[in-house]
Amino acid sequence: MRRRIAVITARADDSEQRALLDGIARTAFSFDADVVVFSNVYNHWSLDTLLNFENIIYDFFQPEQFDGVIVTAESFFDQKQIEPLLERVRRCGIPAVIIGGTAEGFSSIRSDDMADLEEIAAHLITVHGLTDIDILTGPRHIPVSDVRVEGCRRAFERYGIPFRPEHVHYGNFWNDSGEQLAARYLSGDLPMPQAVICTNDYMAYGLCDVLTSAGVPIPDRISVTGYDHGDGRIFHHPTLTTFRRGRTQMGMRAAALVLGEACPAVPEENRLICGNTCRCGINSAQLNAEILHARIGQYHTAMISVAQFSARLTTCRSLAEYTAVLQDFFYLLHGAAALHLCLDKGWNTPAYDGETFLCSRIRPQDVSGMPVSCCRAHLIPALLEERDAPALYCVTPLCFQTRLMGCAVLVYDTPQCYDFSFREWNKTVANTLEFLRMKNDIHYLKQCQRVSTLYDALTGFYHRNEFLTILQTSSRSRSAGSLHAVRLCVPADAEYRFGENLRSDVLSAAASAVKQAFGPHAIFCRAEEDVLLILDRSGTQGEEKLSVMLHHALCGRFDESQVQCVCASWDGPPDECAADALCEETAQRAADAASDQAKRAAHPHYRTMLTLRSRIYEQPKKAPATEEICKTLCMSDGYFRVTYKKCLGESYIQDCIHARTMLACYLLCTTAMSIFAIARHCGYNDEKYFARQFHKAKGCAPARYREQFC
Repeated sequence: MRRRIAVITARADDSEQRALLDGIARTAFSFDADVVVFSNVYNHWSLDTLLNFENIIYDFFQPEQFDGVIVTAESFFDQKQIEPLLERVRRCGIPAVIIGGTAEGFSSIRSDDMADLEEIAAHLITVHGLTDIDILTGPRHIPVSDVRVEGCRRAFERYGIPFRPEHVHYGNFWNDSGEQLAARYLSGDLPMPQAVICTNDYMAYGLCDVLTSAGVPIPDRISVTGYDHGDGRIFHHPTLTTFRRGRTQMGMRAAALVLGEACPAVPEENRLICGNTCRCGINSAQLNAEILHARIGQYHTAMISVAQFSARLTTCRSLAEYTAVLQDFFYLLHGAAALHLCLDKGWNTPAYDGETFLCSRIRPQDVSGMPVSCCRAHLIPALLEERDAPALYCVTPLCFQTRLMGCAVLVYDTPQCYDFSFREWNKTVANTLEFLRMKNDIHYLKQCQRVSTLYDALTGFYHRNEFLTILQTSSRSRSAGSLHAVRLCVPADAEYRFGENLRSDVLSAAASAVKQAFGPHAIFCRAEEDVLLILDRSGTQGEEKLSVMLHHALCGRFDESQVQCVCASWDGPPDECAADALCEETAQRAADAASDQAKRAAHPHYRTMLTLRSRIYEQPKKAPATEEICKTLCMSDGYFRVTYKKCLGESYIQDCIHARTMLACYLLCTTAMSIFAIARHCGYNDEKYFARQFHKAKGCAPARYREQFC
């Protein structure tokens, strides 16, 4: 089995974390190992009851399922957040590496900030001959601030420049620190030096923005350098001189260490990125690369904000429709090879399960049919696919406030991770899932409004006890009538695949069809959740008309994977025993039908053929010719005919004839249309040919059928 390593990080879309992940994935792939990244989405730098709830995603990490783990401690604003996780790793005893921090039992890898800042200071001193240099660093007395100042001090000492503590200024690693320092220079509160070394880029941006706005020429009057080479350099003028940290190399070292392999050789690179804030000037090739990267990022962000994506998801009525929309907009997850949407078993109910998840796999070409049920402890191994090459899996939470709906797992074939635009995708998906859940709640409440002890709320039929009382009275009468049963077989996972509305929609449509078939002289009952009983007092044989009405109400609107309809009739006296026997008979027929459908559904073309049948049943007149279908599906005529029959148990031609015949029966029973008009409506240009086919299917002419059942 292929080895796998876990990466515990925060805000994986951040440029520095993406560089780390790039190095980790490159090395892991070279040693044929999968990488699974667990990350939150927002990673707020303050405690927030709603936003920090997403950190529950780290509970999906089970150390014993991995051959090693890498924790990027520097990405968490408070390392106490991950202490329980670190303890689980220690108890498991797998190889573990921590980046940007220290922890008992973990090998530690840190970036050499001191050496990097020493090189930046040396550049200003040796290349530009500057000696009057200020330093702007982070908060006072935190290790990272002091380490970076120490790097500058070492460079000053090496080149014989006095180091003066009053030239060190403390900020907060954000733009406003640079803006405040610039204001002090401009007001005369501080003398303006020849250069300022900012120990991260954001503070340098703030400093340059204010000085440039005040007309201070950079670098003619003052030079400015940053550190980190984060995103946004091209959006500030003049373009900043900065220093790229060796993040990719750190990731490569961490992956090699945790796998127990030798780290691949990495060519030396010049990590000093020159710009126009020192006299070196900008490297045009480097600038063009950054502009292209930013342009792609802006394009993706713009695409994810397209209202159509949110609007399409908002109008979905079921998860089957929802996952189909995600597949239509899969291009928004640029670079991903697949998406696993893993929703909690109780995502659309008040009761959060938290242990069982239903997972649908979505690819650019298709959506998996049946969702896979997985317990949380084995969710990740279940999603790791058997692949010819290793892959990178990104596990992120889907949260709405303090409600965890599940997680999204992105699969990448290349050493890359999602970028900033994924945040908008994630937010849109979580919000619209909550909207779908609320729609189901409203539907349920509407049904509850009509609850009655005598009648069923959804169908308006009698409940079983009241119906049995009526049967007892009728059985003593000579003209008791006939008893019929209809069982509607809806899949057990229908609520997940097609939405909570499916079962109620099917029952409502079937109830209307039953009433239309038997008219006002019958008594109706909802005996079980999916079983309808009919006592027909008119004395007529209603089986034929019942099948026609049910076909018209259900077929085309629902396919056999959504509902199967089984009917039965009783020849003897309609009493309680007869009702029980009919329920048992329909249950056995339903089990046989479900078994047959399950066998046929295993065929790889089943879903395609089922979709085709739905089109035929919905509009029999427009049933496409086999030549057209074969051309669309890239099949030969013979192969299509055989495949259709294997998938649906009936030939394509007979299915078309059956659909047209059932439509004709419905029109004959419910309308005053002429036989010629009905023939044309069903797709026949020749009335006589229609009459021959109808007689062959029903055993009588259309006019006789109307006389008998209208």
